[in-house]
Amino acid sequence: MVLSVTGIQSAADAAAVQAALLRCDPAARLWTDWPQGLVAVETAAPAAMLRAAVQAAGYGVFQRSGPGAPRGSVGGIFGRMLLYAVLGAVLGLAAGVVLGLGNSMLNPDCTRSGSSGNCAIGVGIFGMLFGTLGVPAGAIAGLIHGLVRRGG
Repeated sequence: MVLSVTGIQSAADAAAVQAALLRCDPAARLWTDWPQGLVAVETAAPAAMLRAAVQAAGYGVFQRSGPGAPRGSVGGIFGRMLLYAVLGAVLGLAAGVVLGLGNSMLNPDCTRSGSSGNCAIGVGIFGMLFGTLGVPAGAIAGLIHGLVRRGG
């Protein structure tokens, strides 16, 4: 896991954070980038224990990756909603056109001779209707997926 640590001003601060992490698991392996305030930890200790140890040493800590790290963001949820809305529009349009064509081919009023072409116009109308309905349906599906992925 990768931890972002705030309040590191000197080598003594860095040593204090390392000591706090190693107290949780003496066999832990650490990789550090102190100018960026990052520490990568390979350990069997739970993430909550490591965060608590760093906080008890007097430093701020945020878990950036690994088990228990926050996933997703508001921007990611919005992007997922936008993507799903576009997919919903495309799939809705395709389903509407298929339904409209099916109506034109199978409806007895559309297949008799002398039909005025209203059924052919219905293909486009069905496509537009289903495409329009696909946008909010896709956006809602994207919102739900984004919230589930984020864990909230």
